[in-house]
Amino acid sequence: SDFADLALSRAINAGFVPGPRIIGAGHSIGATGGHCDTTGFAPGLVERDWRTGVADGPDELIKAVRYQAKHGAQVIKICATAGVLSFDATVGAQQLSEVEMTAVVEEATRHGLRVAAHAHGTAGIKAAVRAGVTSIEHGSILDDEAIALMKDRGTYLVPTTYLVDALDLKALPPPIRAKAEHVLPIARESLRKAIAAGVKVAFGTDAAVYRHGHNARELAVYVASGMTPLQAVRSATTVATEALGVTDRGALEAGLLADIIAVPGDPLQDVRVFEQVRFVMAAGRIVVQP
Repeated sequence: SDFADLALSRAINAGFVPGPRIIGAGHSIGATGGHCDTTGFAPGLVERDWRTGVADGPDELIKAVRYQAKHGAQVIKICATAGVLSFDATVGAQQLSEVEMTAVVEEATRHGLRVAAHAHGTAGIKAAVRAGVTSIEHGSILDDEAIALMKDRGTYLVPTTYLVDALDLKALPPPIRAKAEHVLPIARESLRKAIAAGVKVAFGTDAAVYRHGHNARELAVYVASGMTPLQAVRSATTVATEALGVTDRGALEAGLLADIIAVPGDPLQDVRVFEQVRFVMAAGRIVVQP
């Protein structure tokens, strides 16, 4: 709320506080009562509108995009479908129409911004890809047509599959637990199919749904799902920077930002060594060392 992500991003870039480089979206944008809305409260509490990302119809969605851009958003995030951790009976139902998503992409493009689409369900994934989004976040229920469409359009898949292991299902309210138990195993199989087909995969974690610091555990899931360790590393470096449209980071090369980590072993032999970061350099300045 209150564009805290964008303020923190600016503070980190200015050197006021140490932290990772953040490419912030401001408020995620979705339909009234959808996954991007705040649900589960009594009427009149936590009501939101297009300023805070809850919009209906192309005109409101365009206003929502413009408002995020006005306050410094560097990417636009939409909720194309329902989700797991919201109070909605469905997990994958499409919640924005293809016309609405196309309006978002066209407006974001005018501002030089890319669009990332939260999407679990197959129909919503396909509609978002046809609308021109840069990436599908989660992509839990992929069929052959969705995979072929993503390959044809060059759409990135940003999976969050470690959640299958990390989420404490017993701690969830029963309706949400039922959705998680249904969709998470399907998501793991979808990732295997996407990797085998050669869909571009950019590293994602959904961290904060589980504790920060366990993000690197996603890499081992990719390897178990068919990637080589090198492909997994690239998903978090060069492929991720391609998806974000940035060219000043992501590789150990002269002229790029000196954002470097060191781990106690060879990640091409065991990608899990990324779970034991021993050294961190940000912009050429050491911030963590043994």
